This record gives sequence, C-alpha cells and structure tokens, in this order.
Amino acid sequence: MVEQFIEPPARNVGLRRFSLGVAVVAMLLLALNGCASVTRTALSEPDQDAAQVEGFSDIRFWGDGSADETASSGPIFQPRAGAGRISYLAISGGGSGGAFGAGFLTGWSQSGTRPEFDVVSGVSTGALIAPFAFLGPSQDSVLAELYTSGIAETLVRPRPISALLGAGLSDPEALQRLVAHYADEDMLRKIASEHLKGRRLFVATTNLDAQRTVIWDMGAIAASGDTRALTLFRDVLIASASIPAVFPPVMIDVTVNGRRYQEMHSDGGATTQLFTAPESLLASTDLAPPIRPGRVDLYILLNNMLDPEFEAVKPATLAIAGRAYSTLVKTHARATVNATYTLTRRAGISFNLAYLDQVVPYDIRDPFNTEYMRRLFKIGREEALSANGWRKRPPAASSD
Repeated sequence: MVEQFIEPPARNVGLRRFSLGVAVVAMLLLALNGCASVTRTALSEPDQDAAQVEGFSDIRFWGDGSADETASSGPIFQPRAGAGRISYLAISGGGSGGAFGAGFLTGWSQSGTRPEFDVVSGVSTGALIAPFAFLGPSQDSVLAELYTSGIAETLVRPRPISALLGAGLSDPEALQRLVAHYADEDMLRKIASEHLKGRRLFVATTNLDAQRTVIWDMGAIAASGDTRALTLFRDVLIASASIPAVFPPVMIDVTVNGRRYQEMHSDGGATTQLFTAPESLLASTDLAPPIRPGRVDLYILLNNMLDPEFEAVKPATLAIAGRAYSTLVKTHARATVNATYTLTRRAGISFNLAYLDQVVPYDIRDPFNTEYMRRLFKIGREEALSANGWRKRPPAASSD
C-alpha cells in the first residue's frame, strides 16, 4: 500500500510510478556494499515446494502453479453449496489509489446492487481492502476511515541515510500498527466463519527468493484454530503491502523435514498487479476451460489508471527509472486484465471492470495527501453509483 516518490510529475501518474526509482538506488547500494540488516536461514531451491508453515496446511499455493497444484485451495470458480452463481471480486494494487476502490465499494453498497462475494482476492493496497470487502457493506465505514481520515499520511516514515544499508528505506512500524489495529481477533473469527460456509479470501505476496507469486487462503488461516493464526494473517497482509526496498520484507517461518527456515515475502504487486485466476488458466488455449459457463460474475476493481498517460520525462536517472517502472506496472496490469477477459470469453464468465479513468492532480512529495485520497474516494463512489461504473470489456477490446 505504501509507496514513496521523489520527483514530482505534472499530472497524476499513480503512486507506484516512482517507487522503483527509490528501490533501484537502494538495491544498487546494497549490491555495492554487500550488506543487509536482515539475517535468516534461507531455503534452497529444491526445498521451496516442500516448505510448510508449521501448524497450517492447505493455506497457500503458487500463483503460477498448475491446475493440479492449485486444486488443494478449493476450486476458485466452483459455487459453494446452495449457491447458484459465484460473485468474484479481484482488487488490484495501486498505493493511495486504493481510495478509489474503497469509495467504489461504498458507492456500490449504497446502490443496493452489491452482492455478497463468494471469492475476494487482493494485492498490495488491494490486500488491505480485501478483508473488509469480504466481510461486506458493514465495513464500509472502516474503509472510509482508512482512506479518507488522514491515517495513511502517517505510513511513510523515512529512516536515516544509514537505512540504505538495511532492508528498507522506511520504518515499517506505522504499517504494522495499522494492520494490527484493524486485523484483530474479531475480524479473524468473522472471516473464519465465512470460510466455513465455503467463501474464499485470497491475498497475494511475492516470494522474493523464488520470484513467484504466492496466493494465501486467508480464510483457511483464520479457521485453522492455531494460536499463531492472527500473527500469520497480519504478516501476510503486511507483506503484500510492503514495497521492496521501501519497506523491509516480512520473514515467514517455514519447515522442511523438521528444519526451520525463513521465506522472504514482499509486495504482491512485484509479480502480479491483480489475481483473477492461476496462470495455468490464463495462459491455457483450452477452448472449454474447466469452469461451468454462466455461473460466474467476475468483478475487477483496478486502483489505478489503465490507459496510457503522456508525460514529458526529465532526463534524470531516477525520473527515467520511475517512468520505466510505471510503464511496466501499467503494461503488466493491462496484460492481466486482457488475459482474464479472454478467459471469461472462453469460459462464459460475466466480465466486469472498474478503474480510475480521470486524471487527478497529484504531488508525489505528499503521496498520501488526505485531500487527494478523499477526491479519489469520491470519484470511486460516484462511479459505482453511475450507470457506467462497470465496463463489460477492457479498453483493448473495442468490440465483442
């Protein structure tokens, strides 16, 4: 969720736009100095598939795994008992752009048309929104508080220059406190109860060692009954929202053959901006995917602009790095949306897309400006209440 910028652009370019500029500099310095403040016992490559979080089973799968490998999490597109259709909400990353998604959910509730979602997935800032979206309209006031009250302005707390030799440029304590405040025992009990009814809540992180997306079944964690469930639940949310080099990664303890190791997890947005389906389904050329047609309504809530945005880039290293990264992020998001649309066409899934389509003045020296986020929240709310809030195809698909 928290991303920091250095060089102000002339227009809104989204909060991720400059984070890699910071990350690139930090990583170069780390490489040159050859030191880091985080110590751990890392897994070897052959052990990565066998690693388990002690006390938990069937709580995660690889986002790029095969259909057989993801089956243990439960079929994503299969209706729960007694349900005729699936309502699936996928929420993207986007930093402070999450205010758009929070406002959209609120307006959707006010419209009276918001369904109870059978499946919710979230990445980065979308991971922080996802539990509240999963629990329903009763949590809309909390989303409004998170994204419009000014709480977000406290999240970026730069460390001294010595932090360049550590694991993150910003102090993660404020983000940890925020997650601990809202993700409490009461939330865990409610999510566990819904999980036992057959509903699913997924959050994506990036395993930095493996360079792979990990999809966590948050309901399975909540319903596990393990005393460490709340800690793991919080750690996954923090990891998904922790931009590499800006915030330290989260170390998650795992075991292999009785030996303990630490996996390094960070922002889910590093490997995917959006989780709609395992890559095996998105990349498949099967004309009849294993999904019952006409049974799924897929809603994609994109917390950023999808269309290209022109900007005269300064001929400076950080500006160039930031612009290149923002282009990569937008292209990756667009590719995922397009691949998902193709899958829905083949599988008979109802496709619905909402994204920020207005340029909003933005000062990257103040990335979590409360007035800016309130404006995005208002835009999202108004979009949800309008007749054109949902698009039935992505911009690249001009006609069906």
